[in-house]
Amino acid sequence: MGVEPNSIVAAAVPAEIDARAADELLAFARHLDRAASAWLDSLGEDGRRHGRRVGYVLIGTPEYALGMDVLVRSLRAVTDLPILVLAAGGWKPTLRATNLAVLAVPEIVKQDLEGSLAARFRRTLTKLWAFSFVSLDRLVYLDGDCLVRQTIDDLFDGEGFAAAPDLLCNQPHPVFNSGVFALSPDAAMRQSLFASLPATPSFDGGDQGILNAFFGADVTWLPARDNYLRTYEPLMPGAADAARVIHYTAKKPWTPQSESIGDHALLGLDDVWTEKLDRAGLMALVGTWRRAVADSETAANTALRRIEAELVDQRRGAKRLMRRVLLALGLVALLQAGLLVAWLSG
Repeated sequence: MGVEPNSIVAAAVPAEIDARAADELLAFARHLDRAASAWLDSLGEDGRRHGRRVGYVLIGTPEYALGMDVLVRSLRAVTDLPILVLAAGGWKPTLRATNLAVLAVPEIVKQDLEGSLAARFRRTLTKLWAFSFVSLDRLVYLDGDCLVRQTIDDLFDGEGFAAAPDLLCNQPHPVFNSGVFALSPDAAMRQSLFASLPATPSFDGGDQGILNAFFGADVTWLPARDNYLRTYEPLMPGAADAARVIHYTAKKPWTPQSESIGDHALLGLDDVWTEKLDRAGLMALVGTWRRAVADSETAANTALRRIEAELVDQRRGAKRLMRRVLLALGLVALLQAGLLVAWLSG
């Protein structure tokens, strides 16, 4: 992986673009396509499969840096086809691989999700930049929390839009998972997607809901092994062995925190992911976990100190209250004694 990447630097890339700004989205999409097309031209036949211009499209952010490193390594172990990495959120990747280019992109932000239950999906629309590349005959998109275990180059041989079902999605109709898909992009599709984005409904508030609504039933269904969600493992133990792509949904293997009770049962798949890290990646993982543990301990200690301080205040308050009660009882006793003396004297 010691090859320098081709960095395609776009001038004045904004940090984000509002999902409702269709004209801005389309203008930047056209810019992306021109930049990628020029790079792919420079690759010659290395950028083609069976005469078609193809490429893998990945999107990464600083939070997914380790995931992207593993994804690129796993891809390069099974394919030599071009990889186009879209760097969002100010991420400056240090990825090294042959036929790999990095292109800075703004995040596509759904502002109307602020404060809602779906707010965690407000930036997932950034993956819609994949629809920019109409100069490609076909592309394959993968989320940054995927691990490729077998070649999936054959996904470039199809037509239209293809994705695997999301077997755990609680919807009344079949739903595909948008973490892996193959696409034959064209200008009309790009125009329609970005122009209709503000009004397109989304059952999850994110890209998966929008893409399912956009394509409807016009989907070629891939087998689950082409996008095997980590969360399938408790229901289909051992099925991951035949998976071509493992998708680490929910808990990420580079984070120490668990998201559900069953996470501990899936550690075997985390080990499969970790095996793809080099020494630098392992050191980064250890450093990330140490900082996470330290932050957790600091937060816990801060909470304990706050509780101790509150208990001290409560004890002091109780003592003050007891003194007041005793003083009041003493005054009552004195008053009663005075009344008794007055009665006896009278």
